[in-house]
Amino acid sequence: MPNFTAHHWPSKVANIIVYLTLLSGNLYSTIIAGDDGLDSPYDSKHHRSYITPARFTFFVWTIVYFLLGGMIIYQWFSDKVHQAVGWHFVFVSILNAIWLLLWTSGHTFFSWITLIFTSGAVSVIYYRLKELHASETWAETLFLHLPFSLYHAWIFVLMIINVFAVFGPVKDDGPSTFHIVFAVAGLLFVASIVVGYIEYKKGDIAGSLVLAWYLFGVYAQQDEPIIHWTALVLGVAVTFYTGKPLVKTLRGRQTSETAPLLG
Repeated sequence: MPNFTAHHWPSKVANIIVYLTLLSGNLYSTIIAGDDGLDSPYDSKHHRSYITPARFTFFVWTIVYFLLGGMIIYQWFSDKVHQAVGWHFVFVSILNAIWLLLWTSGHTFFSWITLIFTSGAVSVIYYRLKELHASETWAETLFLHLPFSLYHAWIFVLMIINVFAVFGPVKDDGPSTFHIVFAVAGLLFVASIVVGYIEYKKGDIAGSLVLAWYLFGVYAQQDEPIIHWTALVLGVAVTFYTGKPLVKTLRGRQTSETAPLLG
């Protein structure tokens, strides 16, 4: 690992502060609230729709924040974190906190608007990592690229959940034809994003698996047959599709190994 560096320490300290603040909130919402049987902010009965996933799905946050914790430490040993992320992580964290406040207070429409800006801020980091700061070491892959691939995909999942909480909430008399068609269209849209991750984002397997995980969560949570089985089929399909970059890599190696040494 590179030597310790205190360069750009204000942004690094700010990253630590916002990280610890959001970590405590997310640990409460996904672990403590769940164990106590309380209404988790991410899985509130007041915000459910027909594509809300099972509660276990939200443990993606645990993985994201564990890896971001690695980034918080790694930033003191590599200036590449500041070059790629800078103050953007602080902005993302503030917007995320605002979203959670609006979401838990029942302002689902405004929380959705906030998520649009949050997604934009995360996308800036995601783009910089994908296009400007390619990973050169295993530490950069694990503690810089991977957490933001997961974060980027999960923010998209939250946007889908939020949109349906606004426009297609659960009804006491069960889903109408409109709700079913709307839900299936939403699930198909999620699956189509996987294609984008694999084809246009240099084979982002981590982000694709987050979306597949979400689809399996919908399958586990929703009882309506069409939604239930559509989520399962799409989840299985996109899981297999995420293997495409690996297949290409293996084929490329085999081709290079069998190619003649002299052209």
